[in-house]
Amino acid sequence: MSTLKVDTILKRTGTGTITVGQSGDTVALPSVTLTTALPVAQGGIGSTTLAGAGLSNAPAFQTYISSHQTVSSGVHTKFQGSVEEVDSGGAYDNSTNYRWTCPSGQGGVYFFWWKIFLHFNGNTFNGATNAYLKKNGSQISATANNDGPNTTGNDETFVPITGNFMTNISAGDYVELFGYATTSNSGSYYFISNSNGWGGMKLIGA
Repeated sequence: MSTLKVDTILKRTGTGTITVGQSGDTVALPSVTLTTALPVAQGGIGSTTLAGAGLSNAPAFQTYISSHQTVSSGVHTKFQGSVEEVDSGGAYDNSTNYRWTCPSGQGGVYFFWWKIFLHFNGNTFNGATNAYLKKNGSQISATANNDGPNTTGNDETFVPITGNFMTNISAGDYVELFGYATTSNSGSYYFISNSNGWGGMKLIGA
């Protein structure tokens, strides 16, 4: 076995690709320190930070409501999250449509989650409560408390609904969250402030 000792390896003329070994070879680099990080495609991070290497769960957003929101019985009511806890891509509309829209060039697999507390104010609750995640106006996921906690003689009932969903999203797609509630008795519903919220983020490598 021969040993080649040099200080610098350059291309013979101009600039371009320098090939070390051939297909099927294993190139060992024992205990070396690279002054330039390897690209992500070669197993490196290409940067001193994950975000700089493109390894980031962004865009991401999280929103909630700061005041109670009325939910009409038997109607899909959009969750009007007006407070942005996180909005790394600036793609969530917190004042008009209350929806998140995928920015240009950010299509991929996304993970969404929601936590809703529906408050029922009435003497008897025996209805149904649901949450719907919609993409471009069509339902893609739902979670429910279909029968609800049947209660009598109580003027306040709190119904939690939580869920999550992973789906493919393309640039320009928009996602919204809706609540739904019904009851056979008189009473009213509303989303409880501060304890309600939903959000989503792009998944790395999915």
